[in-house]
Amino acid sequence: MALPTLIYFAARGRAELTRLVLAEAGVEYQEHPVGHGTPPKDGRPTDFPALKATGDLPFEAVPVWEEPDGFRLAQSLAIVNYLARAHGLAGRTPKEQALVEQALGGFDDFRAEIRKVAVATLEQRPALREALATQVAPRWLGYYDRLLRANKDGTGFLVGDALTSADLALWYLCEVCIDNGFGAAVDKYPTLKAHFERIGKRPRIAAYLASPKRHAFLPLPK
Repeated sequence: MALPTLIYFAARGRAELTRLVLAEAGVEYQEHPVGHGTPPKDGRPTDFPALKATGDLPFEAVPVWEEPDGFRLAQSLAIVNYLARAHGLAGRTPKEQALVEQALGGFDDFRAEIRKVAVATLEQRPALREALATQVAPRWLGYYDRLLRANKDGTGFLVGDALTSADLALWYLCEVCIDNGFGAAVDKYPTLKAHFERIGKRPRIAAYLASPKRHAFLPLPK
């Protein structure tokens, strides 16, 4: 049976939250890797300019999610929201769904702050890393810690009584901070750190994290 396809670079990046949702939902899929100067796969370009020329990328950008019936969806959060709704990870009521989307909006904003380090010049990086460690990460994680503690004292999930894509987004943000040397910002919030540890131990998430399907960690430049 044909599998749905995730089109993205061979990296975590903007597709990783989609992968976490798919892992938690137990969805089988395949990846179509994107690169520069790379040979075609299954008769389809993987070289990014050549792939864009096919018209298969709605906005000539990735990630893109494709299903065997021809359904194709771009934009990372649109993909996450679609898959989360399809597999019961988007909240159980309209208000819960709105709170999940709120958390995902913050996820995108926080990632944009982190990405500033990746695109900065060599001279700009030290100041940006210092601001990220001492101001940006503690502030954003503080927002999430407050939201988490407001929901049944933070002992369960970010929204409602069941795991949603918001929990997976928060887990990924914490992992990015820890892996890039900003773990002190996570340690500052014990409730948040406990949530991070709980989510990482969920059977399907833990299996994905330990599997060869997960792409290697690429640190932010120093």
